[in-house]
Amino acid sequence: MFNNNNSNDISPNVSHIGEGLQVEGDLTSRGTIEISGIMNGNIKAHNIKLLETGSIMGSVKAEIFEVFGYVEGETEAGEVKIGKTATIKGDVYFKENLKIDEGADVDGYLKRLTDNVQKNSQKTTPQKSVKSKSEDTENKKAVNQN
Repeated sequence: MFNNNNSNDISPNVSHIGEGLQVEGDLTSRGTIEISGIMNGNIKAHNIKLLETGSIMGSVKAEIFEVFGYVEGETEAGEVKIGKTATIKGDVYFKENLKIDEGADVDGYLKRLTDNVQKNSQKTTPQKSVKSKSEDTENKKAVNQN
């Protein structure tokens, strides 16, 4: 009658964050999550569908990510579909497929992830130049001499 199998199979169940619901904190699911409300936090699931009225403020990790609402944060998914009503402010990393409908607004980098390339190695941090005190003093003299 009840299945107590703790395997890693994908759950056929769909969880829904309704239009009047605001969730604060991180969310993890092995199944599908549909969001038409507000999600303030990181979200990880097999399949995430962000509907037109939904918004996510945080990072997204999924196998399949469909966006029709607002996302502010980094996205990583196997397959990404960005609908014409979507707005994304953040980088989008995808492994297999990326589809962007005409009219979508994406403000960030779009990058395919491969097995050989990790997303952390793609970002380089600019190094600060180190000035000696004598160089700094010379610059001040030049400015003050005018």
